[in-house]
Amino acid sequence: MIAVCFYATSGGTEPVREWLLKLTKGDRRAVGQDIKTAQYGWPLGMPLIRKLEPGLWEVRTHIAGGIARVLFTVDGQTAARGPSEGVNMVNEKHLGSDFDDFLREEGLLDEVESVAAKRVIAFEIAREMERAHITQSELARRMKTSRSAVERLLDPANPSVTLSTLERAAHAVGKRLKIQLTA
Repeated sequence: MIAVCFYATSGGTEPVREWLLKLTKGDRRAVGQDIKTAQYGWPLGMPLIRKLEPGLWEVRTHIAGGIARVLFTVDGQTAARGPSEGVNMVNEKHLGSDFDDFLREEGLLDEVESVAAKRVIAFEIAREMERAHITQSELARRMKTSRSAVERLLDPANPSVTLSTLERAAHAVGKRLKIQLTA
C-alpha cells in the first residue's frame, strides 16, 4: 500500500489540506473515500484514477459543487497536490502532513477506510470477472446466490456485504480472500 501525504509548498502551506477544510464534511468524506480507495487499490485505473502524463495522475470525486480533482504523483510516497501548484514532480522537501492524520482529526478515518476497502474488493472482483470472462449471472450461479446479490457485491457504494459473501465471490473467480490486521 502506498503512503499518502499532502503536498507542502516551499513556505510550508498545504494547499490541498486548506482546500479540503473549506468543503463540507460530506464532501471531505467523499474525497477521502476516493483517495483512500486509490491508496488501498493502487494501481487502479478508470473510473477512479486517470493518468494525466507520465508520473502524474488525478482522482476525480463528485461533490455537491461539481467535480473535485486531486492531482498526485507516486514515487514510493504519494503526495496530494493543489490545483495552483502546477505539475512539477513532488520531492521529499515538499512532503507535508499525513492524509490519515487529517482524516482522523476530521473523525472520518474509520468510515473512509471501511468504504475504501469494500470498493477495492469490488473493483478486484470485477477485474477478475472480466479477465476470466465471467458474467454476473455466471458468478451468481457459482456463488449459489441471486444476480441482484452479485450486483450489490459489485456496487462500490454498497457497504453491506458479508465476509462470507466476499469469500464465496473470491472462490468463484478462482481467488482467495485475505484479511489481515495491520498497525
